[in-house]
Amino acid sequence: MRFEVVGEITHLETIAVGRPIRMERLQRLYGLGRWCKMKGQTPIRLRNGRVRLAELHWYEAHGVGQKDMKRKRYLDRQMGERRKPARRFGVCVRNKGYEASLERNKLYIVLPDAEAERDGNIRIVDESGEDYLYPAKWFVAVEVPKAVQASLLKAS
Repeated sequence: MRFEVVGEITHLETIAVGRPIRMERLQRLYGLGRWCKMKGQTPIRLRNGRVRLAELHWYEAHGVGQKDMKRKRYLDRQMGERRKPARRFGVCVRNKGYEASLERNKLYIVLPDAEAERDGNIRIVDESGEDYLYPAKWFVAVEVPKAVQASLLKAS
């Protein structure tokens, strides 16, 4: 994990159970179980020592425990005007600890997030179909032809 949970996880909520979850990868990597997708809020310590309040998402199953805890967003940031800049693309070159969420050598959509980039992270639309923060050094930016961009964005 690229961060450390330093407080109690509050505002716990189950956001999916069973079929809506892409369970094939979870079951292949961690085993069978009644998988749930959960979310909650907690303070986390980043690798640079900074403590942030974040919304976390993870999967869990009875007998297996919590897996793939990911940062969805920071809750302590200032919300300013947001423009919709052009989307970028990156290839995953590392996925240690997040094998159910990221496939190595696969192309992913990168969403703009200047605040995450200041902390050395990048916002990626992962295998769950949602965007999460991952270490930027796990991805290599690539230029994609316009026709391919249109196809990728339509599919997401």
